[in-house]
Amino acid sequence: AWILSSYTFFFGDDFVSVKLLPFIFYFFTSYVIYLLALEIFKKKEIAIISVITFYLMPAVSVSSFLISTDVVLVFFWSLLLLFLLKVRRQKKIINFLMLGIFLGLALLTKYAAAYFILSLMILFFFDKKTREIFTKNIIGFFIFVFSALVVVMPNIIWNINNDWITLVHTSENAGLSRMGFSLLQGLEFLLIQGLMVGPVIFLVFLFNIKNLSFNFETKFLLCFSFPIFFIVFVESVLVRANANWAAVALVPLFLLIVNYAYVYSKKILIL
Repeated sequence: AWILSSYTFFFGDDFVSVKLLPFIFYFFTSYVIYLLALEIFKKKEIAIISVITFYLMPAVSVSSFLISTDVVLVFFWSLLLLFLLKVRRQKKIINFLMLGIFLGLALLTKYAAAYFILSLMILFFFDKKTREIFTKNIIGFFIFVFSALVVVMPNIIWNINNDWITLVHTSENAGLSRMGFSLLQGLEFLLIQGLMVGPVIFLVFLFNIKNLSFNFETKFLLCFSFPIFFIVFVESVLVRANANWAAVALVPLFLLIVNYAYVYSKKILIL
């Protein structure tokens, strides 16, 4: 709401102006994806290929026409992943602070950002270095938590004064009271995720999945994608799930797929 208000204040609220907003956001998100790929893979070539592939990804192409919370959420989620890697590499207070601020802003954008906390705890289990950075650096951990709470506090206060209406809406969306079972819905959800990433590179990745090596980069990207896909997949089987409910998981999954597609066949990826 703050972003829309600021944007329309300066650029107006006519149709063309508002429709340009997702394009602008994806431009900045693409740059963050470049920095993120460079931070993970340490190769400029794969970072450049990643950013071009991201901008042409079907999920991005489609949502570039939509004024959606997911457009902003993916931007902040990408920044969260980037600054988590920065924290892991350099235990600077500023990195902990920025990580907390971006988590707060992501939560203000959409409650799906809470998946970051779950994925981070799973990463603690698989990566000793990340776990120790947070558990043995009390000041940094406190700054991370405190800055996130400060940013998200306006939403908490508003909810307290309005009977927690947004959480009620979120629980109604989950619809667990209407629980059933449909494996077909789950398969449909998985198929759509593959199409959203891009059917060609997704198939290349599937054919090459046997070569998956569980180094830190792979574990990091899987921790921030697989648990989210699993939760939303279960939701889709038991009740229903919109394709965009796992939008944040597409960023790390996409980077994982691009990396292994790059290793398997650079020509296919470029094509």
